Amino acid sequence: MPTHELFLAAALLFLAGAGSGAAGAAEGRTVGARGRGRAPPPGASWSSPRRKRDEEPPSYLKWVTFEGELPADAVSSWNNYTKRVEYVCSTEKLGCNTGAYIPERGPFCFFPYGAQERNSPSFQVLVNVGDFEALDWVDDSFGSVPENAVEGCPSTDVFIGRNHYGLGKVSKVQRAAFMMVDGEEVWYKWYQVLVVKKGPSDVTISDVRYNMSGAVEHGEDVTLTKTTVRNEGCRALSRAATLEEVTEVENDWEVDQRVFATIHGVLRAALLTFSGTGWEVTNVTSVPWVGAASTSKYVVQTHVAEEEVQPRTACVVALQGRRSGVRVPFSAQLTRDFGGGHLHRVAVTGWARGRAVGGVRASVRQCWPIAEAPPCRA
Repeated sequence: MPTHELFLAAALLFLAGAGSGAAGAAEGRTVGARGRGRAPPPGASWSSPRRKRDEEPPSYLKWVTFEGELPADAVSSWNNYTKRVEYVCSTEKLGCNTGAYIPERGPFCFFPYGAQERNSPSFQVLVNVGDFEALDWVDDSFGSVPENAVEGCPSTDVFIGRNHYGLGKVSKVQRAAFMMVDGEEVWYKWYQVLVVKKGPSDVTISDVRYNMSGAVEHGEDVTLTKTTVRNEGCRALSRAATLEEVTEVENDWEVDQRVFATIHGVLRAALLTFSGTGWEVTNVTSVPWVGAASTSKYVVQTHVAEEEVQPRTACVVALQGRRSGVRVPFSAQLTRDFGGGHLHRVAVTGWARGRAVGGVRASVRQCWPIAEAPPCRA
């Protein structure tokens, strides 16, 4: 075959290998001719091989099917080129592709593929439930991704990428990031990759602030214990009754974000204490947090009631009080400490409750004649 025909065949094979991709270079980098291109880099291919992953996705970072409305806690990124917010999306159209859901452009996931900007009405949005996972954008290049990079589709080597021009994808196989620029697919060698922080962390809920103006109080009169005193004699006598009861002072807390129901850690919060006339915020204590937290202490209530009991009469002496409760809204900060100064903070809200018995007193409840008592002599 003549030399010029061999060259033409090689060129056609190269063009046939042109591939699809998605977003790229880290914002702030200078993008030059050697860092981007209108066609895929050499060695690119149209498809991404699937393989089995050893790790499952993080429990709080999920892909949620788009059903007409943006899910709560959707992961977003600022597009500095178009000056708008984009949300991370993925679609299985044309294989596996990631890109941007842009509300003002309609219910579509826009993604780069085959030298063009494509779109799909069937897609998923990346959600960081409760903002619990610590996410970051990390610089990388030439198809590499940092440890714990967020994968775009299950069992593929396609990861969430971005650069100055917006969201797209990073392909290990194609050794580049791909994104959309003015309706075209453009590849880049430098980019940022979305990463989720993994590993053990200490969870603390602290900086608890009570909104006492929103407190809801309730109360009811209760009988704690009672005893009977008797006077079988024929003249009035003073009878003393000692009554003792153990009551419980309780505090508990729960957050509105039910997604944190399985979180284990420590709560540092002030106690709600009943003063006898109202509720006060007192000393801060540390309480284990297992989806919620509670603490209590026992208070011994002892009273001596001395009453004059009429002859041939029995009386009930009762220890009474008022059981009071309060429900108070609060705001707090949930912190995950990964060590080495790596902290991730999330604002949470919830409700604290306090319960206590106060105003305890002893008194005669009722009296009745002792029918079986012997008659008194005249």
